[in-house]
Amino acid sequence: MKKWIIPSLFSVLMLTACMKGNDTNNTAYDLRKDTMNPNYMANRANKMPDRDMGPMSDQNPNFLNLTGTGLNDASNRNDFGRDIDVARDVVNGTHEFRSESIWINNAGDRMTVTVDTRGSLNGKERDKAIDRLRQKLVQALPRYSFDIRER
Repeated sequence: MKKWIIPSLFSVLMLTACMKGNDTNNTAYDLRKDTMNPNYMANRANKMPDRDMGPMSDQNPNFLNLTGTGLNDASNRNDFGRDIDVARDVVNGTHEFRSESIWINNAGDRMTVTVDTRGSLNGKERDKAIDRLRQKLVQALPRYSFDIRER
């Protein structure tokens, strides 16, 4: 019993000695009572309405940039679907060929265009028509190398 009395009195003495009362220098900082600099840690977006914060999509770099993903949206994105549509329009714009299937390889540098002849072409005429088609495709889409296959 005596063993417990001395440590308990010592701990009570230590706890009461740490409490000095309402001393403002030893208490935690209270932001609500701060009158010296009220805007130091406040939300500044609501305090300054004249400052343009920009759209919310520009705030987080982890959001995807979805501008230019619509079908009728004119943007400078490198989109494989649009490139295939351009190649299909070029092939169908010729009088000799009709587009069958158009593929882009995984690296994105080679386009395979399968075409069907609209009329009867002999060997030399067919080679010249394929060369003209290749030149038109390279002019329309210069970033690809083209492999033109005929059915």
